[in-house]
Amino acid sequence: MIDSEQIAYIGDSSMQGFSDFLIRKSPERIFLVRDKTSYELCGAKDILDNIFFGLGCQINEFFDFEPNPKYEDLQRGLKVLNGFNADIIVAVGGGSVLDMAKLLRFFHAYSGDFITNKFQQEKEVIPLCTLPTTAGTGSEASHFAVMYKDNVKYSVAHSKMLSELAIIYPFFTYKNPPYLTACTGFDALAQAIEAFWNKNATSYSDEFALKAIKVLWDYLPIVVNNPSKIARDLVSEAAYWAGKAINITKTTAPHAVSYPFTTYYGYPHGHAVALSFPFFAQLNFLKQAIDGPWNNSKKCILLDQIGVPNENLLKKYLVDFLNSINLPLKLQTVIDRKIIVNNVNIERLENNPFPVSEDDIESFLDHLE
Repeated sequence: MIDSEQIAYIGDSSMQGFSDFLIRKSPERIFLVRDKTSYELCGAKDILDNIFFGLGCQINEFFDFEPNPKYEDLQRGLKVLNGFNADIIVAVGGGSVLDMAKLLRFFHAYSGDFITNKFQQEKEVIPLCTLPTTAGTGSEASHFAVMYKDNVKYSVAHSKMLSELAIIYPFFTYKNPPYLTACTGFDALAQAIEAFWNKNATSYSDEFALKAIKVLWDYLPIVVNNPSKIARDLVSEAAYWAGKAINITKTTAPHAVSYPFTTYYGYPHGHAVALSFPFFAQLNFLKQAIDGPWNNSKKCILLDQIGVPNENLLKKYLVDFLNSINLPLKLQTVIDRKIIVNNVNIERLENNPFPVSEDDIESFLDHLE
């Protein structure tokens, strides 16, 4: 499918779209951003090696960075990119890899302050292709990327963060282990639902969210527990639509509260989001939205999508769903409540359909413990 901002190819034939794109561009130098191990294990290396060999171009690979991109990793990557004179950047991997590539291509061309999101263009922007190897982060479809500096999470947002080309090739996800599948898949489901109840929701974001919600609700447990090709393919596509939804709305309370669980206690992002999702979902149904499109009609639509008979059972259904994909809500370590409360992402919290107070967050922690 094609929209005004990004070309996306989805499904078994999507790699042909990627190959055709590169042939049209005829690059002499490709800067490949990937991770250390799964690039080969998922089958991407063999496929891309053949495509690159046919182009006869020079490849420079960057994979010297940790999960959850850090400022120091970005600076190291920029030194490599600045010395390579790349024609195209290709990113193959999970959310951290795609975010790193987006940050590299952006800060190669722009100067400015990532804390205030004020930038000035200095160079031409290098074309970027994103190929996710997980189904769920949505980074391939969004115009923002996460970066950590001094244990503080920042979201860098700009239209030039969005890649020109997204390739959703489900085959790359087929070997993902159950826990990774659950974490990334639930992140996608949370993104779609959070976009739907979001105070910034539009008719377009609702359309994308609804393309994702029911598919992820029905097929994610299958992909985690007894994966099949059709289930993997459907979840991969649904994750892309979820990413397009949050590209419009951004995320809300569950994501806002999740970041310190990842930064300070090592929870993978999707599992960190899951910890608070049932609590805030129930709260978002029981409290009255102050403004925005979240209303009783949309509440009924969402409940129908996930087969919940009434809003009072929503939390139970969500907890059961998380148990079914083996994302337990019981804490795996002792936490410092002050660390969680003091490191909630206020920007994401403000997208929630009603204001979330510190008392609400304390109440969530009471339920969690």
